[in-house]
Amino acid sequence: MPEPADRSELPLACTLRPEEGAERLRRWQQLAAAAAPAARLAGHQLVVRYQPGPGVLEELRSLARAEAGCCAFAEWAVTERDGFLILIVAAEPDAPERIAPIADLFGVA
Repeated sequence: MPEPADRSELPLACTLRPEEGAERLRRWQQLAAAAAPAARLAGHQLVVRYQPGPGVLEELRSLARAEAGCCAFAEWAVTERDGFLILIVAAEPDAPERIAPIADLFGVA
């Protein structure tokens, strides 16, 4: 599965300016390098599992808060489950296609 590190541009749905987007992608790439994400789609949700490590939870929460501000069409939540850190990005149940641009960033089609 491709990681966010493979991406160099934002999806069309993103509302960030190019310079903001480049910095945000860099942060996601650094998180991916540190925490080996595994992503999957589950209906109207993108579920990304991260390995815990120093600073990973804090950065994941920070990124989720930042994304909630620019991608308000989705709900962003971070939780811990079975020894992993879990990011859940959810669209309205009747509009799962809204998650597609975000899922693409995580290599999920």
